[in-house]
Amino acid sequence: MTIGEIIKSRREELGASLEDVCHGICSESMLYKVEGGTKSFKPETLALILERLGMHNVFDGELITTNDYRYVQTIKQANKMILVGNTEKADEMLSDIQVDYERFSVSTKQRFDMCETLLVEKTVGMSHEQKLDSFEKIIRYTIENFSPLKPPCYFTDSEIRALNVIANCYYYISDLDTGIVILRHLKKYAEEILIDKNYAAHFETIVCNNLSEMLLQCGNYDDAIEIAKDGIRWAKTTNVINEVASGCMYNYAVGLLKRGNKEDIEQARQMAFDAYYTCKVYNIFPKYTKMFKEFYDKNFH
Repeated sequence: MTIGEIIKSRREELGASLEDVCHGICSESMLYKVEGGTKSFKPETLALILERLGMHNVFDGELITTNDYRYVQTIKQANKMILVGNTEKADEMLSDIQVDYERFSVSTKQRFDMCETLLVEKTVGMSHEQKLDSFEKIIRYTIENFSPLKPPCYFTDSEIRALNVIANCYYYISDLDTGIVILRHLKKYAEEILIDKNYAAHFETIVCNNLSEMLLQCGNYDDAIEIAKDGIRWAKTTNVINEVASGCMYNYAVGLLKRGNKEDIEQARQMAFDAYYTCKVYNIFPKYTKMFKEFYDKNFH
C-alpha cells in the first residue's frame, strides 16, 4: 500500500473531505494527486498531513526515507526520557543530532527546539518568562505573525502543543486573561476542526483541565465547573484515566465548594473522592494523589 493510499483510506474512514485535510497545508489538487500516486509530498508536508489525520505515529522507513524522520523520532524519544525523569539520556540523544540542526526542515526544527527547551527547563531551570519567550519563538517558525490574543484558525500538532505551553506560561506570570483566550481558542478548535476525534477528545481533556484551573483563579466558578465537567466527559470517551482527567475532577470539586451552594456539597464530596481514588487506583503521580487526598480530608472529613 502506498502512502497516498494510506492517506486516502484514513481520510475516508474519518469522513473527511480533501479540503478538510489539506487546508492551510497544501492544495486540494496536490493531495488528490498524492492519493492517486502521481505526486509525492515533501517530508515536512507529509508530516503535517499525517498529523492532521491523527497518524503522526505511523511513520516507518518505508514511508519516509529522509533523515527528517530519524530526527523527529529521536526528539520524540528524548521527550519521553524527560517525562520519566531520565534527562541525562535525553541530553545524550539530542546531542547526537544537534550537529545536523541546520539541515532540518522547519517543522523538525520546531520539534527539536520544543524538546530542548523542556530539557533545559528540567536540568538547568528557566523562569516562566524565559520559557514563554522560547516557546513564542518556536511557534513563530510556522506562524510568523503570531499573536497570543489572535491565534490563527488552523494548527499543526506541534503548534497545538506549543500553544498549550504558552497559555500555561501566561498563567504562571499572572496574565490569566491571555492564557484563557488561548485555551478557549484551542478548545473550540479541538471541538470544531480536529478531524481525528480520539485525538480531539484527548486534547480537549488537557485544555479543559488547564482552562478550568485558570477560571477558578479568576473566581469564575460557574464557568470553571462547566469546563471541568466537559473535560471529564471527554476523558470518558477516550477510556483514558490519567492525571489530567483527575485534575478536571479536582477542579470540578473545588469550583462547587467555592461557589458556596449547599446543594453542591455532596456532589463536591463525590467528585473530590473520585479525583483522589482515580489517582490512587491508576497509580498516577504521587504528588497528585497526596494533594487530592489532603483536599478531601480537609473539606469532607
